[in-house]
Amino acid sequence: MTHETLSDPRDTVAEHLKVLKGYANRNLVHGEELSEAEREDKNNRLVEFVAIGTSFRLTEKEMVQLIFPDMLREPKHCGCPSCRARTNETKSA
Repeated sequence: MTHETLSDPRDTVAEHLKVLKGYANRNLVHGEELSEAEREDKNNRLVEFVAIGTSFRLTEKEMVQLIFPDMLREPKHCGCPSCRARTNETKSA
């Protein structure tokens, strides 16, 4: 009889988050298409991430926020000297 070592769910979630954030960044921010294998991996990781997140009583909103923290949010530009300087820095880069 073999015994399988179960990993800590927190380590599993951390690994899934790292990979899912990478996929989201590549696809949504940089517009890259994921390969068929990557899409399948993403779907499998997402299913397991949601199952573990649900067992920790996370809401769907909390899980989405873990995957997409500020990824799609544009920086604020209020017009103050600091914002204008940041805007000029990114234009010259």
